[in-house]
Amino acid sequence: MKEQKNKLFVSCDEAKYICDKSQYSESTFWERLQLKMRYAYCHITRAYVKRNKKLSELIQDQQVTCMDATKKADLKIKFTKELQNK
Repeated sequence: MKEQKNKLFVSCDEAKYICDKSQYSESTFWERLQLKMRYAYCHITRAYVKRNKKLSELIQDQQVTCMDATKKADLKIKFTKELQNK
């Protein structure tokens, strides 16, 4: 017999997927409602949403500076030398 899927309550994995879609404005109203229902009673979903929002804010901040390629190469050489010394 085929198991009937509940349309209002979603699993944690489905909620995570909807959360990711919501951040890029790709979720439907129904999906957002399902996420809010799951969010209300699931501490794992709340933690995921919180971490996901924080990560998105950090990425949008755009004050992230990357290491210059030459400095990165120099650091890699120094790191390799230190590993060989031990």
